[in-house]
Amino acid sequence: MFCRNCGTELKEGANFCPRCGAPVRNRQQTGTQQNVRMPAGKQKRSGGRKKIVVPVVTAAAVLVVAVGSFAVARTNFFRSRFSSPEDYYRSVEQAYIDRYTERLDRMSESASDGRSVTMDVTLEEAGLALLGIGGYSSQAAVDGLNDLEIRIQSGEKGGLLGMDAGLYSSDGGRLISANTVLDSDSEELYLQVPELSSGYMLMDSDAFNDMGIQSVSDMAETSGNIEDLSAIISTYTEVMLDYTTDVERENTSVSAGGIEQDAILLDVSVSGNQLRDMALDICKTMKEDENLEKYIIYFGDYMSLVNQAQYGSYYADTYGGSYSYDAFVEELDRMIDSLEEEGVDKSAELEMKVWVDKSGEIIGRDVSASNQSGSWQLFRSLRTENDGEYAYELSFGDTQDEYGEYFLLEGNGTERNGLADGNFILETAGQTVGQIEVTGYDTKAAEDGLLNGTFKMTSDADPSLYGYGLEITISSEEDSVTESISVLSNDVAIATLNLENRADSDYTPSLPGDAEIYNMMDEDDMMKYEQSMDVQRLEENLGSNSFLAMLLYGNAGW
Repeated sequence: MFCRNCGTELKEGANFCPRCGAPVRNRQQTGTQQNVRMPAGKQKRSGGRKKIVVPVVTAAAVLVVAVGSFAVARTNFFRSRFSSPEDYYRSVEQAYIDRYTERLDRMSESASDGRSVTMDVTLEEAGLALLGIGGYSSQAAVDGLNDLEIRIQSGEKGGLLGMDAGLYSSDGGRLISANTVLDSDSEELYLQVPELSSGYMLMDSDAFNDMGIQSVSDMAETSGNIEDLSAIISTYTEVMLDYTTDVERENTSVSAGGIEQDAILLDVSVSGNQLRDMALDICKTMKEDENLEKYIIYFGDYMSLVNQAQYGSYYADTYGGSYSYDAFVEELDRMIDSLEEEGVDKSAELEMKVWVDKSGEIIGRDVSASNQSGSWQLFRSLRTENDGEYAYELSFGDTQDEYGEYFLLEGNGTERNGLADGNFILETAGQTVGQIEVTGYDTKAAEDGLLNGTFKMTSDADPSLYGYGLEITISSEEDSVTESISVLSNDVAIATLNLENRADSDYTPSLPGDAEIYNMMDEDDMMKYEQSMDVQRLEENLGSNSFLAMLLYGNAGW
């Protein structure tokens, strides 16, 4: 209950407002309900009552929505005016984080151990001409390519991670495939190409040098664990909010792309010893964060694989450095020692401007850092809207940097019934490097973490790109994503890649059983595997498709 005079929240049973002294209005009913009987000649007919019911129910529903919206706006109104700037900032920031972690949680709940992916390409005859391929029946090749489809299924069961990938023709015939099974318990990986050999190639820990196959299994599990990411975001949000004790608030207006909107500006700053204490708290929390540890291990294993592929195991550490979790902890310890012994520059300050709309939603933020040498922008995001029009800008780095080390996306458009259209530019180093046209972007679906819409990208930065573009159309649901990626020439699609990713796979991985096993690290075994290969059968499979035959035999096959 709030005071009708000044808006101060009142305790239950209060007779006067403690702030302004105004009397509290009695909420009890002041009138007496009476039963009024209409004269007999003016009784309503039952048919008339039915006509009244529908509009009354509709009006009631509209009233409920209106009252709910008013309640949200009123709550934000009182919070923004009668709570401290620090408390108000923490409340809107926490609500912002809660919404995004809830999306991650929903995505985690809908995640599936089994997935299926299908891909196919549609290529017009003009597409082959652009590739410079000639001297054969181009239409036959186009038809052959359009007839191909890639199907991938993955699944997990009892410590086994598996994937079956195959190239198929439209009639369902499988031309070539690969079946991979990873046994995380025994740290062994099996690979079979059934059209080439009935046997399996075995890769054990020795084949991965210093990185065990268990790490590959851990990577697969960690990369899909969205729930841990949600916990990480919540943890460090709480740490940083504990240090937001210097906040200023003012009513203002903010503008992006020429669209102005009323907003509340919250100016948050952390400096000096407070900045040091926050950095120390974050570093110490990171050392004890088991959820973060999983992602650091994942990153380290991934980088180790990349380095080994690029440099080989002998030179991986020399050129690529160490990406182990222990190395990460050692670096944290050095940072903690430095902060405790040397602190930070007393003039150092981290400042964040946060803009909040009338409903309490964060619509933008600007993060900058400064010291006695100057100041520089780190990040900026802002979306303003007015009467169905909106503008958006996003930047990383300082757009005023004389060396041009920044990235900027900005543009504007219209939004109607939850669907947004717009035009944006990409800029870096003071030059426009690309344009993006957005059509039918579903803003309501985006609130649930789903991406729906069409995005056309073009660039005039290089003369060789004139007239070309890329158009991506995405349709997302909780358990599936459908995409089409088209290469454009003068706005005409010359080739399109169609993809569908669904969480409905019934694929179950299994070990080879009685099949022949060939160890990849054993030279004799690999010679036996080579003898088991039926290359002729594989060529016949592939050659049955006109496009693949062209790739295999060239013009000679025609």
